[in-house]
Amino acid sequence: MKKITYLLISSVLILGSCSKVLDVEPTASISSETALNDKVGIERATIGSYTALQAAGLYGRNRVIVGDLAADNLKWTGTTYEYYQIENNDVPADNAIIEGTWIAAYDGLNRVNNVLNALSSVADLTDAERDKYEGEALFMRALFHFNLLTYFGGVPIKTTPTLDISNVNQARNPADQVYEQIIADLLQAESKLPVTMPVGRANSYAASALLARVYLTRFHTNGNAADATAAVDMAGKVITEGGFSLVTPYAALFEGSNSEVIFEIVFDVQNKNRLAEYFFPRSLAGRYEVAPSDELVQSYEAGDQRLAASIATDVENKVYGTKYEQLSAGSDAVFVLRLAEMYMIKAEALAYSNGSILSIQESINALRSRAGLEPTTAETYDALKLAIENERRHEFAFEGHRWFDLVRTKRATGLLGIDEDYTYFPIPLSEMQTNNLMKQNDGY
Repeated sequence: MKKITYLLISSVLILGSCSKVLDVEPTASISSETALNDKVGIERATIGSYTALQAAGLYGRNRVIVGDLAADNLKWTGTTYEYYQIENNDVPADNAIIEGTWIAAYDGLNRVNNVLNALSSVADLTDAERDKYEGEALFMRALFHFNLLTYFGGVPIKTTPTLDISNVNQARNPADQVYEQIIADLLQAESKLPVTMPVGRANSYAASALLARVYLTRFHTNGNAADATAAVDMAGKVITEGGFSLVTPYAALFEGSNSEVIFEIVFDVQNKNRLAEYFFPRSLAGRYEVAPSDELVQSYEAGDQRLAASIATDVENKVYGTKYEQLSAGSDAVFVLRLAEMYMIKAEALAYSNGSILSIQESINALRSRAGLEPTTAETYDALKLAIENERRHEFAFEGHRWFDLVRTKRATGLLGIDEDYTYFPIPLSEMQTNNLMKQNDGY
């Protein structure tokens, strides 16, 4: 009898051998007839899909670190040379950190696709339960694809599970097709998910919030005003209907689950991340792989409460990030979506589409007020765009946004002094060597 694992962990990837998108050589396998044929199996497989988001290549470490290190919020201070390559925007195709992102995302896609593939044949689910599980899987499938898209551009779209190795060669889909798949999945997820879910699991507003981010990102690629309008509408929906609220003071955001978080990755001592270890200096028993850049530290306005809530100095005067503090337990939550971003998405979409200046200012000021700052003095679209960029930099420092913000708004080349080709990372060398249909990004 054929064996597959409902978690679909490709052991060959973890062991560093063949790492095609679709390679499957499962470990800890259980029978396909018993894994996903009842509600218990579907629940376990869904939890396994969320667990994929905890991978070091994703929110367990590197989606957070790379998003600030490739830009100008973090600098490399440790021993992992691959981080040095990312900081200097000189990333070879064999960079293990970038490869880890690719592997983790496609592992996650395989997991959710197995859930989606099995749902129609599971008899002991109510219609509401089936919708919930389908919505969760679609939300995660969109998130995995979106992470890949923002790293690499067009990538192979995966909407079916890999059950053998007969079709492992797959060409890249153009970016616009990936956007369409992501948006279609999220619209379905939004309609199927409940409005409330346990912490760490997606609800309908998580789908709406991710849609707002996706529409904004696509708007910057195509200039289509309809995408800007959709971003404003989705962000506005979450702000006005979701029941979320900005946490005051800002530092309280990082003290546990709260009313501002829309979707977060939950960790515990059994499923830990190492973010505090990588941010903390050695005097505090950390590895100090990365540290806040001098430029970031100096860029905060006087009185900005986000500085003290995000950055500290140890006894040796080493500056370090403090948003992740659970050094031993590794149980700090990682925020994927929170309400503050919805205000910024609304403001950015309006600013780049010549929308209401008053509405843009109101959105910016919602965050500035919480940070203890006076209202913005920006009054023109150009000034407001810069104000939004700076506000996002300080609001989301060490949450993995900065690089993707600058790439999205096409500011990375000028601000970071890099060629346009290098605003995407290289397709991993292992994928290039084993997938006969894969094409490398320009410049690599």
